[in-house]
Amino acid sequence: MDILSATTNARPQYGVIIYPESGLPLPVKVHTQLEIGFGNGEFTVQYAEANPEILLYGVEISQSCVLRCARRAAGLNNLRIINIDARYMLRELFADETLEKIIMQFPCPWSSNKQAHRRVTAKDFSDGLAAVLKVGGVFEMVSDDEPYANEVKDVLGSHEALELTEFTINPQRAITTKYERKWLDEGKNIFRVRFRKTKTFTISRRTSQDMHIKINHNVTEAQVAGLKNLTGKNESGKSFWKFGRYFTNPEKNNYLLDTLTSDDEFEQKFYINILPRDEGFLIRLDKTTEAFLTPAVRAALNDVADKLAHD
Repeated sequence: MDILSATTNARPQYGVIIYPESGLPLPVKVHTQLEIGFGNGEFTVQYAEANPEILLYGVEISQSCVLRCARRAAGLNNLRIINIDARYMLRELFADETLEKIIMQFPCPWSSNKQAHRRVTAKDFSDGLAAVLKVGGVFEMVSDDEPYANEVKDVLGSHEALELTEFTINPQRAITTKYERKWLDEGKNIFRVRFRKTKTFTISRRTSQDMHIKINHNVTEAQVAGLKNLTGKNESGKSFWKFGRYFTNPEKNNYLLDTLTSDDEFEQKFYINILPRDEGFLIRLDKTTEAFLTPAVRAALNDVADKLAHD
């Protein structure tokens, strides 16, 4: 069976949108590449069409952009796109040394100091790039912002596993974006920065694949109702969670608890399932939930268990 149909949950209306609910890391082929922040998908689709030998993943945080790209890509069998924040999830989506190329087109420079953690030059992100690229693999960024391009050149060029191989002004590219063509017509400069991975590099992952907690006594509806609007955060303050409304099935005596989590601004919304099991109750992510078990999600599950166990 083809690796794409065997390991992804492709949305039937377009055939390219996936959610990696079957587990991480994502499956790869010999030639697997990634585009981060693909916008409307014009470049992404043309690039996949021009390179049928590769498996191309695209990651984009905007749902509307994902849908626009999916409409363009309908019928392509070598493109899979994911609606997620690559800044936090890049290292979770792919195993070490699996990608031969990563592309970013005109990323936001995030000029405010408060937003520095969102830049390509943030250590977590650059370390993620260095980990998932194959040795000899390439990271390519194109930008219309000269100071940002220079910052990326200097910071990533000093990374222990990355080597600067190119800094070009107004490169000739076979495939361009709408905004790139507009800016070039206006006489604005475009900068391309390329790096090659020079040696093995790894980082730890933050997500896990499964989690459930058993409480060895009864749970009442009043206890679950008491969780509404409760919040929590870890010592660093980077992981936060909040509980919302709950829903119940009186016949089965189980509950769904609406939950919001944030890991370093990576937000997820999902349901925690509280259900009877072996003279007690089981606490887990609802099976319909599309959420990654990040530190905040694990902390939220533990918090529910702790509060219900001690009420």
